[in-house]
Amino acid sequence: MAQKTIVLTFDDACSSHLSKVVPLLKKFGFGATFFISRPAAWFEKFPGAYLTGEEIAEISRSGFEIGNHTMNHPDLRGKSSDECREELQLMDDFLAQYGIPKARSFAYPGGPYAGNAVPVLRSHGLSFARTTEHGVWNRDTDLMRIPCYAVCDKDADFFEKAVSAAECDTDGAAVILYHGVPDEPHPWCSTTAELFESHMNYLYDNDFRVVSMAGFASLL
Repeated sequence: MAQKTIVLTFDDACSSHLSKVVPLLKKFGFGATFFISRPAAWFEKFPGAYLTGEEIAEISRSGFEIGNHTMNHPDLRGKSSDECREELQLMDDFLAQYGIPKARSFAYPGGPYAGNAVPVLRSHGLSFARTTEHGVWNRDTDLMRIPCYAVCDKDADFFEKAVSAAECDTDGAAVILYHGVPDEPHPWCSTTAELFESHMNYLYDNDFRVVSMAGFASLL
């Protein structure tokens, strides 16, 4: 399998994922996983900033993986098993309304690993769970604690760190997390379309394999 590999992930179902991200990924033939959350307060405060169910289904039909990020984006470390299960099921039910396959991949809301939620994730049929801890995903990685590099305008250097990690471990992959491109509601984790395009151009020009969470797991 030795090949430098990047796993692309996008959190929170920002509207820019469809307008800015998907066209570029399709141009380069890249895979990616889009993690969906839908807190009502986000939609009330920022109407139009997030994807509709129909738009998420369009991304799914385009061949991209849709992942579960909970319905309300809570920190699961403080939640009971029943509360975790309800958050997962609410998102499953939402996706099912639009004919989107049940998620295999999960991303912990906010990023921190929630060990208390792991038994629930597994019993719910989730196979992989991404944190925001740094590192490479390889055969030794706990599939419920997959690390990543969260890239945005203020942390653009994490892109170089992810690339370097992927180059150093060609039997593994570096997972990159982006939020909105751009992300109006959350400017602290926003990435300009220009910076994102430069990153994708670099991956393409330098012969990186770029895949989704499930896509990389199938290679292990």
